[in-house]
Amino acid sequence: MQIGTLKLDNNLVFAPLAGISNLPLRLLAKEAGCGLVYSEMISSNGLIHGSRKTEALMDSVPRETPLAVQIFGASPGIMAEAAGMVEASGAGILDINFGCSVRKVVKTGAGAALMRTPDTAAAILAAVRKAVKIPLTIKIRSGWDRTGAQALALAEIAEGCGVDAIAVHPRTATQGFGGVADWSLIAAVKQKVAIPVIGNGDVLTGGDAVRMLETTGCDGVMIGRAAIGNPMICLLY
Repeated sequence: MQIGTLKLDNNLVFAPLAGISNLPLRLLAKEAGCGLVYSEMISSNGLIHGSRKTEALMDSVPRETPLAVQIFGASPGIMAEAAGMVEASGAGILDINFGCSVRKVVKTGAGAALMRTPDTAAAILAAVRKAVKIPLTIKIRSGWDRTGAQALALAEIAEGCGVDAIAVHPRTATQGFGGVADWSLIAAVKQKVAIPVIGNGDVLTGGDAVRMLETTGCDGVMIGRAAIGNPMICLLY
């Protein structure tokens, strides 16, 4: 799978998981054959204010290359500055979180809240794209209702701003991790944009990964919670 200028060994991706996708677990996923791993979600505010605890979330080693670093925030200027720091750290990909629905994130206007403010989302994407040369990706949810209209709109905005790939977790912000992921939305996003689309949600086995690729037409598969305690799930693909 090709994301911008970066060609991956395969199309299997280990998702960004706050408090979970740390360096040791990412290395295990890579050893199991994962083509791309993501850092934990990182605060753009924490980065620009020099928080060592925040900066430590970008710590990496050559064995996990390429590493995608995910940041979140609601200010175009701050996000652009933080993006520059991520690029300077040696990350292979910069990712922006548009899917976190945790209250403390949403109340700041970041994460899934940006799916309700497309003008702000576009301003952030434009500022970040201008600030970095490395491939830029985003991770989104369905939005705030089951129609998926916000996801489709944001996908078009992202492509227009120069985003190189989109990961889609087709649950609404209010669903959290409950219910069933609506894979039909992954297919709809894939039909809407020309850039790579990575499907995420309810992939528990290698068979699920193959079925997602076949039924949605997505370019890659992202595994998250199913890899907790079982990073070797990548070997089943």
